[in-house]
Amino acid sequence: MSSTTIIRGFKVSVETFDAFLRANNIDETEGIPPFYEHHPDQDPMSKLLFSKIYQHDPSADRNKFRVLLPHIEGQGRTQTAYVAYAWAAVRAHREVRLQEDLPEEIPRGFEELRQEILGYGEEEGERVAGEGKLGIYLVVTFGIRGYYGEDMHSSEC
Repeated sequence: MSSTTIIRGFKVSVETFDAFLRANNIDETEGIPPFYEHHPDQDPMSKLLFSKIYQHDPSADRNKFRVLLPHIEGQGRTQTAYVAYAWAAVRAHREVRLQEDLPEEIPRGFEELRQEILGYGEEEGERVAGEGKLGIYLVVTFGIRGYYGEDMHSSEC
């Protein structure tokens, strides 16, 4: 089974994102999707992202910030990571309410986080097309990778 997530955020190379993690004493992804069993409270990547946002907005929702890596069965390690400030999980189908599920307004501190992460790309060699571009992305990850929100219920099967 796979997980499908619609996000609002930006794309970045795994090399750049892993350099950011290394600089913050967090284990690198090495192109392998993280497991979110304890998102966000015990997941080190989610905690790091939120700690950076919290500096600018102590009232921000810690559940909104996460990193996703695409992966399909039989594919090698991915070269692309997506850093989200809003996300909506899809089990089988879902009505997407853009302003409710994926608000366009960028949270305070997210642009600073984006610039900080992208700054590590200057030290690394490999970039992905559209590196740093903000947008709406659909990310598929083979295998359910932990917690995907309260709104994933059986009515969407």
